[in-house]
Amino acid sequence: MIRLPLLAVFFPFNIMRSVRYMLKKMLIFTVLALMCWLPSYADDAIRVEMDGKPIEFDVAPRIENGRTLVPFKAIFEALGLKIDWIGESRIATAYNADMNVSVKIDAAYGNINGELIKLDVPGKIVNGRTLVPLKFVSEAFGSEVTWDAEKRLVSIKSGFKPYVYTEDLPAVDSLEKLKLILEYAGKYSHYIYPYRDDFIMEPSVPDGKGDSPVAQPETAPSLGSDHSTTNVQVAGVDEADIVKTDGNTIYQLRSRDLKITDISTGVMKTIATISFDDMVGISEFYLYDGKLIVIGTSQMFYPMYERFAPDIMPMPQVSPKTLIYFYDVRNPAAPSLVRKYEGDGSYMTSRLSDGKLYMVLNKWLTTYNLTAESVLPSFTDTLIFPKDNVENKSQIDFDALRYFPDTIESNLMITLGFNLDLMTQSPHKAAYLGNSTNVYADASSMIIALDRYHYDFRIQSSLIAPSFQNTTELYKFNLVNGAVNFSAKGSVPGRILNQFSMDAYNGNYRIATTSGDTWMDTSQNNIYVLGSNMVLKGKLEGLAPSERIYSARFVGDRAYLVTFRQVDPFYVIDLKDPAMPRVLGYLKIPGFSDYLHPYDENTIIGFGRDTIDTANGPILGGIKIAMFDVTDVTKPIEKSKIVLGSSSSWSDVLYNHKALLFSKDKNLFALPVTLYSGVGMENRFTFQGAYVYSVSPSTGFVLRGTSTHLTQPEIDDSILKWYDTTKNVSRIIWSGTNLYTLSEYGIKSHDLSTMAEKSFMKY
Repeated sequence: MIRLPLLAVFFPFNIMRSVRYMLKKMLIFTVLALMCWLPSYADDAIRVEMDGKPIEFDVAPRIENGRTLVPFKAIFEALGLKIDWIGESRIATAYNADMNVSVKIDAAYGNINGELIKLDVPGKIVNGRTLVPLKFVSEAFGSEVTWDAEKRLVSIKSGFKPYVYTEDLPAVDSLEKLKLILEYAGKYSHYIYPYRDDFIMEPSVPDGKGDSPVAQPETAPSLGSDHSTTNVQVAGVDEADIVKTDGNTIYQLRSRDLKITDISTGVMKTIATISFDDMVGISEFYLYDGKLIVIGTSQMFYPMYERFAPDIMPMPQVSPKTLIYFYDVRNPAAPSLVRKYEGDGSYMTSRLSDGKLYMVLNKWLTTYNLTAESVLPSFTDTLIFPKDNVENKSQIDFDALRYFPDTIESNLMITLGFNLDLMTQSPHKAAYLGNSTNVYADASSMIIALDRYHYDFRIQSSLIAPSFQNTTELYKFNLVNGAVNFSAKGSVPGRILNQFSMDAYNGNYRIATTSGDTWMDTSQNNIYVLGSNMVLKGKLEGLAPSERIYSARFVGDRAYLVTFRQVDPFYVIDLKDPAMPRVLGYLKIPGFSDYLHPYDENTIIGFGRDTIDTANGPILGGIKIAMFDVTDVTKPIEKSKIVLGSSSSWSDVLYNHKALLFSKDKNLFALPVTLYSGVGMENRFTFQGAYVYSVSPSTGFVLRGTSTHLTQPEIDDSILKWYDTTKNVSRIIWSGTNLYTLSEYGIKSHDLSTMAEKSFMKY
């Protein structure tokens, strides 16, 4: 059977021939048209040049919806950056030691050195390549990108835009943006922020606004009153503690309450007790102008989220809250709660200066289930008198939440500022995506320090840990009439030991750090001087290789450092020229100091540990108290020393300077100690209480006497059973002609001159 084409059924063969002829002509016309059009299309293609040299692409740039998209990989590889693709998160990253650029496919923001940049169109994948908006590339290059529409040419000038800190930090703005900030920085932080040396040296010139005043003497005097005050770092800037006195009354914080004891008549009498909720852990308090400010933290536990998988249960959600209780104690026998303030976050530290209370809190973010409620810090201010329990609730919203682009943390750093002379005034509050590990403050500024480790996970195995570098990030805040305002940010290599590793003097900030690792013999110790804008002015590096700093103290235009590994080098460092710190002299002696206290401009007292040389190296001895004479700065000497107990002995002063009682006017210092004698099986507990000394450069240390709340039978029986540790003396104070030693068990009074015991009041 013959089958004809369908057309043949309806059209004669001559018509069919005409149709085929016309189709052939149309095909020829189409081919000719394409041949003419192709060169025109090539002329219209977008070209990209880097410093005048063309960049070749395997996927061409394109214009979509009026926006030019260019290949991410080809452009940043042309600059020598390494490229990484994080498939799980769909993030393209280009990085080197100085630059990081990241784009998440279909995200509304890109990342340039930690700062999120709004994209006019999201990045997309075309033929296996990531294309990003040209405007985003321009942002990365600091607008050194031009577009010639007539030539359809993108010209890029190499060199990146560094992030410059100003007082106006970028805002988080939204939960969506916060999640991207954390995803860009947290999950792949070893790419986002590799270690880099980004110091900018500048001449030693005034820095402009925000300079710190000339520092006052570094140890707080008694301010003309006839009673002791808390031993603090900076004169005139009070620090919270567990014991305070106004000369007539002793306020003592115990485990679950606060005791108020009258001493005005010379006879001790407890006149009031303030109890606290069992769910609140009270830390410390202030006493100011008839006001008692008690600070504590409560832990709020929330139900756990559903399991991620049958065998994976997320961590329980814990939300610490800081509580601040304000009491009127103008009549100490009848303390009255007038205000209660509650805020999200755990209490880190605080300072009190000229009636202004400044606080730092840390709030950890549960990143696996971020919600606005779990992120945004909330506060409740309850005015009890004279407002009759009026509650004022407030919250720091996303548009007020700020972040530091080059140091992203999954944590909130919260600052509070109270004017204690205006008790009904709302506090100044601010929150930052950040963290804090140490704080220094004088009357006009606060430095919040963060110890950071920068890991390089690209060099690792199951046997080799990832390499890392350590830096200390420094956030400067100006303290103005109760407000805590961000001012500048800096960074120095290494890690600081504690608040005494930082100092302000004549508008400059001095920082002592240890960099490297003592266990790898790569450690060294350094001094850095930064201007008020937190830009490096001078540095002294490489001190005491293979050792670490055990204590530091800045006094005027000098710094004193104690490092240790085998012996104790005591360094005297000249800081008169901020641009050129230099070692004036040093002394090598056995032992080390954990805390340095200035007696006068030529005398420093060190509190630490003795060491004993053995065939296998030095071992710890007892508590060592040493007097260093730096009259000849090139040859400091250990003028006097005492050693208390054996290696198991310890004192709170070694890690908490507020436990030290010191008065130069009375040639007095005292410290709580727990003493043991002997070694090994012969190690025996012998004493717990206070050692009280007369001190002067001419006589050295002379023991005035001791005070203990234990009986001799309790000490003798301690070899068989634990003694009552509530009798441990933790603080020593003086008022008038009396000295008082305090434990949770009670208060014992002594004659200040002779140390003769007067009375023992038991709670």
